[in-house]
Formats: sequence, C-alpha cells, structure tokens
Amino acid sequence: MNVLPKSFPVGTAVLALTVWGSLISALSGQEPSSSWEAAKPVLIARCLPCHGGQDRKGELLFSDAASFAQGGSRGPVLNRKRLEDSRLLEVVEYENPDLAMPPSGKLADQERLLLRKWILDGAPWPEGEAGRLADPERFAHHEEAVASANDWWAYQALQSETPPVSSNPDWNRNSVDAWIWHGLEQAGLQPAPQAKAESLLRRATFNLLGLPPTLEQRRTFLQEVEQKGFDAAWALLIERLLASPHYGEQWARHWLDQVRYAETNGYERDARKTNIWRYRDWVIRALNQDMPYDQFLIEQLAGDELFLLQQANGEAPAALDPRLATGFFRLGVWDDEPADRLQARADELADIVDTTGQVFLGTTLGCARCHDHKADPITQEDYYGFTAYFNNLSGYGGDDFGQHLGGGMTRPIADPATAGRLSQLAKERALAVLDAELKPYLEAFDEVLAQNDEPPAEILLADARSQAVRWRYRQEAADGWPMPGFDDRNWKEGHAGFGRRQTPGAVVRTDWHAGQLFMRTRFALTKIPRALILSLHHDEDVQVYLNGILVFERSGFRVDYGEWQLPQSAVDALVVGSNVLAISCRNQGGGQYIDAGLRSGWLAENLSARRIRLAQEGGRFLEPGVFDQARMLLQRREELERAPVMEAYPALVAFERGGQAPPQHVLLRGSAHAQGERVAPAIPAAFQVGIEVFQGPKVEKLPGEGHSTGRRLALARWLVEEGAYLTARVMANRIWQFHFGRGLCPSPGDFGRLGVKPTHPELLDHLALKLLSEGWSLKAMHRYLMTSQSYRMASVGSERAMAEDPNNRLYWRFEPRRLRAEEFRDAALAVSGSLNLSMFGPSVYPQLPEEVLATASRPEQAWGHSPESEAHRRSLYVFVKRSLRFPLLQSLDQPDPDISCPERFPTNIPTQALMTLNGGFCQDMAVRFAARLEQEGETEEGQIALALRLALGREPFAGEVDRHRGFLQTLNQDHGTSPQEALALFCLALLNQNEFLWLD
Repeated sequence: MNVLPKSFPVGTAVLALTVWGSLISALSGQEPSSSWEAAKPVLIARCLPCHGGQDRKGELLFSDAASFAQGGSRGPVLNRKRLEDSRLLEVVEYENPDLAMPPSGKLADQERLLLRKWILDGAPWPEGEAGRLADPERFAHHEEAVASANDWWAYQALQSETPPVSSNPDWNRNSVDAWIWHGLEQAGLQPAPQAKAESLLRRATFNLLGLPPTLEQRRTFLQEVEQKGFDAAWALLIERLLASPHYGEQWARHWLDQVRYAETNGYERDARKTNIWRYRDWVIRALNQDMPYDQFLIEQLAGDELFLLQQANGEAPAALDPRLATGFFRLGVWDDEPADRLQARADELADIVDTTGQVFLGTTLGCARCHDHKADPITQEDYYGFTAYFNNLSGYGGDDFGQHLGGGMTRPIADPATAGRLSQLAKERALAVLDAELKPYLEAFDEVLAQNDEPPAEILLADARSQAVRWRYRQEAADGWPMPGFDDRNWKEGHAGFGRRQTPGAVVRTDWHAGQLFMRTRFALTKIPRALILSLHHDEDVQVYLNGILVFERSGFRVDYGEWQLPQSAVDALVVGSNVLAISCRNQGGGQYIDAGLRSGWLAENLSARRIRLAQEGGRFLEPGVFDQARMLLQRREELERAPVMEAYPALVAFERGGQAPPQHVLLRGSAHAQGERVAPAIPAAFQVGIEVFQGPKVEKLPGEGHSTGRRLALARWLVEEGAYLTARVMANRIWQFHFGRGLCPSPGDFGRLGVKPTHPELLDHLALKLLSEGWSLKAMHRYLMTSQSYRMASVGSERAMAEDPNNRLYWRFEPRRLRAEEFRDAALAVSGSLNLSMFGPSVYPQLPEEVLATASRPEQAWGHSPESEAHRRSLYVFVKRSLRFPLLQSLDQPDPDISCPERFPTNIPTQALMTLNGGFCQDMAVRFAARLEQEGETEEGQIALALRLALGREPFAGEVDRHRGFLQTLNQDHGTSPQEALALFCLALLNQNEFLWLD
C-alpha cells in the first residue's frame, strides 16, 4: 500500500483534483466545433511554428484542413478507426520520449487536455478560410514517389543488347572487348597495347591467389608461352590458378570485407565470437569448389532452413554444412550490457537488414530506417516490410544480454563422414556393440578381483588441495620443454594451484593471468606402480606429459577436480628415480586454474579404468582362452576409439525462435519504443520494377515442429530467381571491380541515386546475363574477363588518352593498383621464404609490439600467442579483434570490420612507411629474405638477380645488378656494415620499392 509522506500538502492535492475534475466536466459537454475553437490557439502557438509557420518538419502541415489531412512522411496522424490510438495523441501526451512533441517540452496540462478533447472529437477542422492558419503553399512538399523507380537504371530488367562490332578483329572475340572498344572509339581513343608476359603473370597471380608468382610458376608459364603461344599459355595459367586452393583464400578476403567479418563483439569487453572462423573457412571452401553464387547467397541467408528441408527429404549431408554459412548473421557488433535492451535488439536486427541490402542488393536500405529514403524510392514502410523477413531470428545472445552470453548462441555441428573418418553417431553405435560383447568378461573379471586384496594406493605427487608442491613455470614454450633432461633452472618457481582467485573449485597458491602456461615438476619413485590415477582441475585445453610422453589431453574447462585412469603408456614412461610431470594449459577468458596430482591404483567404479585393468592384468586371473577373447575385443575397441571421427563442435550459426514470427511494426524514427503501423513481410516496391509480373517470395511451411518460419529461405530464393536481375547485376559489378580495380558502377554498395551511374551500363547488363547463363559460376566469370583483351592491356597508354580521360573511366588502360594490406604482408612472407601456406582452422596471433598491447584495457589478455611458424600464416588467418587491430594491416587500409565495406579506398601517406620501412615485421622479413638469398644464391650477382626475380617477378634490367652491387659496396665501405647486414638492407629497400608495392 502506497502512503503519502507526512510533509505532502494533502489540501493542495485535493484542490488540484477538484479543479482538474471540473475542467474535464466542462470540456466533456462541449460540441466538436467548440473543441476546435478551444484547440486552435494551442495549435497556432505550439504546433504551427514547426509545421507550416516557420518550417515544415516531417512533411506535416497544420496550415489548413486539407494540408493537415494529408498527414506527414509517416502517414496520417489520426487513426479514424480508433481515435484514442492516434499518433498525434501519443505525441502530445509525452508518453513516449522518442515521439514526444513539442521538442521544447511537455505541454501544460490544460493545453494538453484541450488537444486531447479535440483529437478524440475527430480533430474537426473547418474548411476554407475559416480553418486557414497559414499559407499551405509556403513550403513545398518533398514526397518521393515509389513510381519514380521506373526510370532508374538499377531497377530495370536486364537488357540483352547485341555487342557492337569493332574494327579490330582481336577485339571482337570477347564481348567485353567489343563494349570497351566501342566506348573508346566514340571518344577517339586507342586502347593500350598488351602488357608483357611477366607483368601479366604477376597480375593474374595476385588477382586470383593474392600471392606473388613463385619461380616455378614463372618458369612454367614462360616455357608454355614460348612453346604453345601466348593465348594457349594464358588459358592454362588461368586454369591452374583457379584450381589452386589459395584462390578461395584471396576471394574470401573480398567477401569478408563486405560482410564485416570480425572475431569479437566490440564494445568494452570485446569478447570473442565462438568458432566464428568456421564461417571464414566455409567461405573459402565454397569458393574453391565454385559453389554457384545463387546457392552461396541462399545458404548464408537461410542455411539453417535449407538444412531442415534436406533432413526432411532424406538427403545425404552436404560436404559443406549450410548452417555454417549463417554465421553471416553473427558477425556484427554486439553489446552484452546495453542501456536499452529493446533498442539494442532493434539495432542488431537493423545491422542485419542494412548489411543484407548493401551486400546482396547494392542498396542503402538503412537510409529508410528512420524516415523515407531521401534519394531512392524506398519508404520506411518498405524498410520494415523487408525487416519482417528476419525478425524471428534469435538474437546473438539468444535474445538475452549479459557477459556470460559473450560467446554467443551456438549449435553443435559435425562435418560429414569421409573415407576413413566416421561420423560421431556411427562411432558411438559401433562402440556400444563392442561394449555389450565385453560386458560378461568385465563382470567375470570383477568377481575374481573381489576375492583378491588390493594393494593400498600411494600418493606419488600431491595436488594443491593437500600440499604446496613446488613447480617451475613460464608463459611460453621452449623446444623439448616436457623432456626429463630439459634445463628449467631459469624458469620461475611457484606452488601448486596456478590461476585466478575466486575461480570455482580452485585452491590458488600462485597467480596466473596469462593466456597460456607451461609447468614442470619432479617426483621420485623407488618402484614402478602397477597403475596410475591423475587428479586434475583445469581451464581450458590441457596436455599432460610424463617424462616427455603425452599421456593425457583434454579440452573444455572444469569447476572442480576430476580423476582419470591413465593408460599403460603412462606407467611404461615411469622410471625408478627422478620423474618429470609436465603440463601445458591454455585459457583465453573467464576463470583460470590448473593443478594436477598423481597416485597409484585403480578407479574401481570407472568403466574406462576397468577396461584398462582388464587389458593389463586379465591374464593373471582369467582362463587363457577367455582372456584371449577379451583381449581381442579390447584391441578392437581401442582401434575404434582411436579412429578419426568428425566430432561435433559449437558453431555460431543462425536459428529462429519457432515457426511463428512476431508482428513487425514500423519503428518511428527507428525507435523500438515508438511502434507505428504493423507491416507484413514484403519486397520494396522499387525492386519490383524490373519484374514483368511480380509474384513475390512464396513462404512454404517447413517440416518439423515449428523450428523456423521459412521466410528467409523464401526471400533468398526470390533474390536469385524473380529478383535475379538486381542480384546478378550487383555481383557482376563486384567481379569486374575486383579484376579491374573499379566497378562498372563505381559505387558497388549503392546502386541508388546517391551512388554513381555505370560508365558502361550495356556491358554491366551483359555481364549479369553472362553470370546467369553460366549457372552463377564465379570461376566461369573469371575466365571470361581474364581472357579479354581489356584485362591484358598494359597500364601505360597514350599521352592523349591520359589527358582526355585521366581517371580511366573508359578503360583505355589497365588500372595500376597498390597491393592490398594482406597481399603486401603475404608477399613479404613469401619472398622471404617464411610463408606458412597451411589452410583453415583457428586464427593466429602474430606478435604485437608492447606499445600496441599497452593500449588495451587488459594487455595480458588482449592478444593470444602463436608459435612463429603459425604466426607466419597468410593474413586471412590473422585474428580480427575489433578493439585491437593488427597495426600493419590497419595502416595499409584494411577496412574497419564494424560495417560492410563494399570497396577499399587505398591511401598513400607517409606514416605507412613507418610500418613498411621501420616496422619490426618488415625488418624481420628483410633479414629472412637476405638469409634465403645467401642460401640459394652462390654469388653476390646471383643473389641480387634472384632477389629481383622473387620480389618483382621479372629478370633484371641491363646494368641493374651492377647498380645494386654498387649499393652493397657503399654500405660495406662507407658505413661499415657487414655483407649480411648490407644484403638485408637491400632486401628491405626492395620490399619498399614501388614495383613491389604496386601491380603494374
């Protein structure tokens, strides 16, 4: 029960209620016309200044009855069917702070009541001069009609026009060339000649693989040019490059830019996204197998729904699980503790819609989130109709928020079985059959053991619960560290129980806050025990060694101590005298703890331990024939246990809340607290223009118990079927962009009026139709473009062309470009001989400078550690942390992963040289490059020539080797550098030469 405080002026309250009640009674008896007269002064004073007097906010006018009836940019402000639900009433009553008017502050109670009465009376407004408050023509109406999409190029049907005929026969073999030649001919310009073979080799190799050509690739190509002619050699080269597994890595990088790929959530904690690298690997594999682009799109937007259909139809599991593709929805930023949870959920959904529109439709849908699009014929209602296709998706945190959900919502997914590798289910079934056959042997063995006395267990090495055993430890591994003879005298010492205090179930005696720990201790034996039991408490991945032999490993954390029976190999590793127990443990977040102990004996109630003991001691107690049968079954079980299996892993994928989607409303000003009209799933009217008979997505009921609505699958199929004219046009433009450096539509993420019109619209439509006729094959498009004369042009042409078309809009030459950030790093690793070309798997952590780590809130946990060989993998596999970007890549214009990046904008600024000339990575690569030259080149001249072939992909020019020899001699004689130092400086200069940094 609420009780007024003693100091509250009760008399004042009674008086106020009396006056208020009297005012309500007086107003309730008025005629509607009287409510207009009463409201009119309030409308003039409070509403008219922004809506017809001094401005026209939101396209809403209060000038006269006719202009008021038109409503504003969000439609009518009155709900004639339910006046009490009118938007105007919600506005003036200040119930919703996101929709409150006037902006200067809440109206006085009496003014508000007058307007309320007027609205509930139906907002009567006299026609003509009697109701004229201002000139309705004073402010022009800026309505953008959807019908205006009819004349915009991007929303038209694809036009199949006959390519023009060139006067040069070589430029008629490929329709691409015919269109390019036609544009040049009209401008009176000539195309540049064909580039040199070596330049084209380097261009193609970087274009398709993102790597410099190897010496073997160069040798093979030049031999084929000489023996088979350029055209045949060029075609063979393209096929080899497209067949390379590294093709998928290069083109995956283009795609990851667009879908804002990152491996953390952003915001203060910037927690990692669980196994999101599996989405990256899915993209690489999909591109390598030339997955048709329509399937590529469908699986990303609706792979989970497609999987439900495949299961229901009894289809064999796909080689690439389509659910992994839906990691697309989990890539955005996510705040685990937003101030406004409802708005945060709306923002998460808006990020998905905006990214989908820009990536697949080349349209800035996000501009219509808060109001009708200012440039394109897309209304706010269109925006939320499109949003309805996605609004049943479970949010990143399962529609909840909190740090404990930072890993996101995952689903267990296992790759399909392959030759020699079982599925998890098949393995479990086979083991169950063997266990049933083994059961009587185990029972007979147990009966015999029960009649024999067990030797007492002995503590061989105590864990932290009972004793403070001393261990030596460090945070980085060293060669041979688990071996008994390893010298650990320089390692730190600490007592058993390493970790963070307050970790559940832990007995912390030594603090450990880093991401990895390596530890060793010794214990003495006077005799070898018959069996070993390991006690262990750990986070997250742990490996246990006895005298250098790996005897136990496990993934996943614990919150208490557990016990495991160690195999016979652990007992066999022991020696009388001194023994070494060595442990490595990794932890990247949450509680941290590692502790271990050893004792002799058997875990009597443990089934696994009973099997181990039967194998080791069964011959002592069972009849020979019986034991032979048991041993055979145990051997078969052990072989099956060791058999590789496609184990399930937690995958960050999309899924819906069920088979019924929630209602979707227009959100006024984009606010989740200001719901407008309800809308149904719909394709924006602008996208219907290019379709002769629009039918729209057909949503089919999915099998199962209402797992998903089927809306996204319907939308995805529509995009590549009925709406393919726009989808294909957008993708064809991107393929051209990544080959020629600029799209035919130079604004690849915006085909609308705020973008740039295509320079060659007929060619763009031709390429879109070509993509469709090739079954959406991207590799077919690569062949088509790269075999054109246009692609093979040199980057230098006539002075006249440069003067008349300096921006190369007509493609009179091939546009030179600087290597992208990842290409530069990978090229430096490649020429130095340090590049690790292993593919897939978790991301790696190249070493970061201490100054960079110091910028993080928790420097010791901000970045992981990778062995040097792993750190030298391709840049595609470098961990992408939103709050701590890898400096070299960031400085060379790797895009911000928070938003979709349809096009990188390369810069050339002096500070980049601080990285490429003075940075630790480049200087290290220069030293390694020099060491490679010394190993592979017999003479100084040979080393210089080899350096030029590796770094620049060509033979040295006349006198070039001598010039570089002079540079080395100057360093030796004038600056006192050693030959090795001089060669390293020469290599560093090569890595900074424009010819290395740029293509063509």
